[in-house]
Amino acid sequence: MGFSRKEAPDCDWCPANKNCFYELLDDKQSKKEWREMRIANRFRPGETLFYEGEKPSGVYVVCTGKVKIYKASRTGQQLLMRFESPGDLVGHISLLSGWNYAGSAQAQEESVVSMVEEKEFRGFLIKHPDSALALLREVSKDVRRGEARARDIAFKPARGRLAGTLLRMAGDLTKKNLMVKAIKRKELAEMSGLTIETTVRLLKDFETKGLVQRKEKDISILNVEKLKSLAGQYS
Repeated sequence: MGFSRKEAPDCDWCPANKNCFYELLDDKQSKKEWREMRIANRFRPGETLFYEGEKPSGVYVVCTGKVKIYKASRTGQQLLMRFESPGDLVGHISLLSGWNYAGSAQAQEESVVSMVEEKEFRGFLIKHPDSALALLREVSKDVRRGEARARDIAFKPARGRLAGTLLRMAGDLTKKNLMVKAIKRKELAEMSGLTIETTVRLLKDFETKGLVQRKEKDISILNVEKLKSLAGQYS
């Protein structure tokens, strides 16, 4: 099943709209046009949105679920770059730069992803100049996130890096029953800038101290405040 307008969720009722590009649009008309432009598709875990090296065809928005961005070597090895959560834009930097995708995007869990095709997206930015400012805010957020990750790897101890990664991947920290779903130890290590051996050892230590609980590939967050303390400047 491909992208269709039928699958596109209602932005006004979306629980993630406060973190979405849609919420940054400044008037009812631009929001109405954005809603009407979107097409969407439902992806099962492991299904691919786009591949590294492909020419961008549009800009994507994660509506539900989680999408991982990774790079692959010629031998098939993967390096996880980041996870995108509900409300996040995907593929917009490659689209704006005119470059091919620098990484592949794959659904980590069952996800609904909206898309606005390139021609419509560029036309929307021209028609609504304020939307370009909103897009700059999204790009700035990506830059800040990359800088923060580089800083953490350079300066934070291993324990703080892992704690920060778990909190970022858990999402909204005000919710109950926080969980990082379907995460491999290798992926967690790559996101934290750690070796797999160090990650496994620290996870065991966190579990012994009652901070997390592992259930197969899922990790339940039991003590948010303690993990925040370990993560230091986490936000």
